[in-house]
Amino acid sequence: KNPVIFLDMPLLYEVKYDSYVDETWLVYVDPVTQLTRLMKRNGYSESEALARIHAQLPIDDKRSLAQVIIDNTGSPEETQKQVFVAWQALMDRIKG
Repeated sequence: KNPVIFLDMPLLYEVKYDSYVDETWLVYVDPVTQLTRLMKRNGYSESEALARIHAQLPIDDKRSLAQVIIDNTGSPEETQKQVFVAWQALMDRIKG
């Protein structure tokens, strides 16, 4: 019904797929939170987590390239509210 396709692609910019999409959204956290969450979620040591992070474009570089930034440093409810607002704005743009 809606002409929208979402790609959940952490390496979107690294593999140059951003050239295939009309708009990019980034779920952003600061680098310290990114490291802490990755270690906790995946059970990585700090060096393992840093190796994963350093294999990607730095998140702050991705932030400068994305058209929509979802700040994921707050509560899940705050993040969900931002996604809802961004989704509504997208739907308004599509409907013209």
